[in-house]
Amino acid sequence: MSQWMMALFATLVGSLVGASEIPDLPPNACYGSCNQEMKTVLNLFESNPHAVAKEARVYSGECHHLSGSYDPDHTHYAVVMIDQLPSGENYFSTIFSFFAESNEYSNWNLKISRKEMSEYWKKNGKIREASNASRVDIAHPQGGAAYIYWMRQNPTNGDLYYITYMGGTYLKAFCHLHPNSEALK
Repeated sequence: MSQWMMALFATLVGSLVGASEIPDLPPNACYGSCNQEMKTVLNLFESNPHAVAKEARVYSGECHHLSGSYDPDHTHYAVVMIDQLPSGENYFSTIFSFFAESNEYSNWNLKISRKEMSEYWKKNGKIREASNASRVDIAHPQGGAAYIYWMRQNPTNGDLYYITYMGGTYLKAFCHLHPNSEALK
């Protein structure tokens, strides 16, 4: 990697991790080498400028990761739960499944998700609304953001488009999640 590329990468990482203000939308999400699945999720994210619905719901589906650690063409899976605290405040919880052969979360409903999701999210997964999107920021113990989750939703079919930056810009996830059936509530 050339020196100017390393400097640019360090600047991007520093601007996200050390920033006191996190951008409303993911900056330069496909900087580098996004594959077609990632570009499709980014296009769906950009063309659906709607924050996540506030009703308690579970979503799951496919993710692709942009990182030196994962094959960008390998499909991983994620589950997201949007829920409410007794105070009425919405929060988000998520779990990624790496290298599973299929979506093991497709049958999760609110009852299962509330049991399986970590209590950590109730305190740390507060949803912020900005720029017709929803965002969750997880702080690094030394300050700045360690994880940033941006979400937008298709109001017609309920699909969730979910872009995550982990460790600044070190690892990015591009996910297209569908509402799970709630028949088993």
